Amino acid sequence: MIVPRRPQEAAVEPRLLVWARESAGKDVQEVAGQLKVSQETVRRWESGREKPGLAQLEKLADSVYKRPLATFFLTEPPSEPPLPRDFRILPSGTTPPLSPRTRLVIRQAQRIRRLTRDMSRDLGRQITTSLERTRPSDDPEAVAARVRSSLEVDDQAQSAWRDDDEALAAWTRAIQKRGVLVLQMSFPMDDARGFSLVGEEPPAIVLNRRDSPKGRVFSLFHEYCHLILSDGGICQMGEGEYRRGEDRVERFCNLFAAALLVPGGVLQAHPLVSPRRAPSAWREDDLTKLANRFKVSKEVILRRLLRFGRTTQGFYEGKREEWKKKTHKPGGRQNPPKKCIQERGVPFVSLVLESQRRDRITYSDVADYLGIRLKHLPKVEQLVSEGA
Repeated sequence: MIVPRRPQEAAVEPRLLVWARESAGKDVQEVAGQLKVSQETVRRWESGREKPGLAQLEKLADSVYKRPLATFFLTEPPSEPPLPRDFRILPSGTTPPLSPRTRLVIRQAQRIRRLTRDMSRDLGRQITTSLERTRPSDDPEAVAARVRSSLEVDDQAQSAWRDDDEALAAWTRAIQKRGVLVLQMSFPMDDARGFSLVGEEPPAIVLNRRDSPKGRVFSLFHEYCHLILSDGGICQMGEGEYRRGEDRVERFCNLFAAALLVPGGVLQAHPLVSPRRAPSAWREDDLTKLANRFKVSKEVILRRLLRFGRTTQGFYEGKREEWKKKTHKPGGRQNPPKKCIQERGVPFVSLVLESQRRDRITYSDVADYLGIRLKHLPKVEQLVSEGA
């Protein structure tokens, strides 16, 4: 009689399995479903009553927890940065849980920061970040005016941008010049529209690629405000929205972003606005023209008009409810080189390419750090040289 060979067991510490699952934001049922095993099997692994097979552990690492296999052979869970402060508050006053996808994106962003520090140090570079500092008690209009001036993007340049994508690219370059990583990754919109990471250099802003370009522009400056407040976090902001009971930091960031993108003096001097001295209703096409002029959403425009007494609270709230029913549908499939640069940003991609040219990292590292196949590397290099 032939006795079937038992699969090779993996010598993994049970607490590492528990840590990996919890840090990924998954429950036992979800893990069991992905592995096609029983929930009791997963519980036995995590309690130490049984060991997973090596093939099962490889699948856990690669497909379920998105961790290097070597992590599971440590004696204890590795030290990792904590999750950013969570500013998302439901009407009930509770904070919703983060999805596994958003948790993974946060880990990816933290890794890009760490790799940026390591490669810069290896190349003898010093990371320099130039950020203004402010407090929630300051005047957001004044702070926005100072920051906008320091970014060296004047009204004429803003009005000359062809479309929302060009506006997003230009504002992103302006922020990157301050030494801030700007990453654009895809995660559930129900989780967050963006988040920011402070603490160790370099600071980072992560925008949601599922959002519209106008929405990402607003999130960019909302999160930049978090950086100058030295208070990064996970945000589910409305574009100009003031929620009842909203954290005052979130409110300040919304006010700042709207004021920077739509300077009060320029808006009030616009031919569509200057004749109106009293609160009034606004035609949809006029709001669209103003939104296109500043490359922001109609909600941001209407909130600014309310700020300067050119519309009513009732009209603003009515339009906001109307617009909430219309959701942005992301564009079609993006080619890998462009996606790579958008997700990781030109500064990081350039650093990876230079590190490889100077033999500090291997081509295998390049593929890993940029998340692309090497056949796409020439196009990535071309796009970076063109300024992406």
